[in-house]
Amino acid sequence: MRDIIAQWNDAAKKYTEDQEQSEYVASNKAVVQKRFYNLKNKKVLDLGCGYGFYTNYFKSIGANVIGVDASKAMLALANQRYPNCDFRMVDMTKTLNFSDESFDMIFCNQVLMDIDDIELVFRECKRLLKPGGIFYYSIVHPAFYDGCWLKNKDGYAYAKFLEKYISVYELTNEFWGKTAHFHRPLSYYLNVASDVGLVLVHVEEPITYDGKSKNKDLPLFFFAEYKKMDI
Repeated sequence: MRDIIAQWNDAAKKYTEDQEQSEYVASNKAVVQKRFYNLKNKKVLDLGCGYGFYTNYFKSIGANVIGVDASKAMLALANQRYPNCDFRMVDMTKTLNFSDESFDMIFCNQVLMDIDDIELVFRECKRLLKPGGIFYYSIVHPAFYDGCWLKNKDGYAYAKFLEKYISVYELTNEFWGKTAHFHRPLSYYLNVASDVGLVLVHVEEPITYDGKSKNKDLPLFFFAEYKKMDI
């Protein structure tokens, strides 16, 4: 994990600049803002908060929110942008230093595919959630992320070709510098959550592309919402 944190320290500035300008990220934000528009007095953990956009958003809609990340460079950017938010340096691949049943919601945006041990993360989320609490995450859609676009003679990207999907494997992204990415099929994520006792209540595969240059019927992101049921 130390090497992954170092990668994100190096990538932090370019990643943040890209996220603030990307139309794809804007579509991601729209999904989250539609789902969560009032979190008054709710205690929220933004797990892998990056440059702090969602931590600040949740605070703006009434939440008592803590944003945590393992990247010092990311947290520096978060504190610069949102100095009134509570950001803390935390390695989410280890046991988290919060008490049992501390949070009404745990939010994890575009992080799980960047770490190698998600089982511990799911167990910790279950532990930290209050009964009835929500674990909500988004990832890049593993069925449509790796692979290459197939284009027609006009340059329109109409399909994605994947050589493998079921396998679990590591690849390297080079969008913002070299960062690790761990491909897992959706069944892997769903089964890990089920194994720790979280109950799936909703999934979403939103339209990301505008249909002009890429097929809008192929999603880029996958969202899942789980609940810790009352015992």
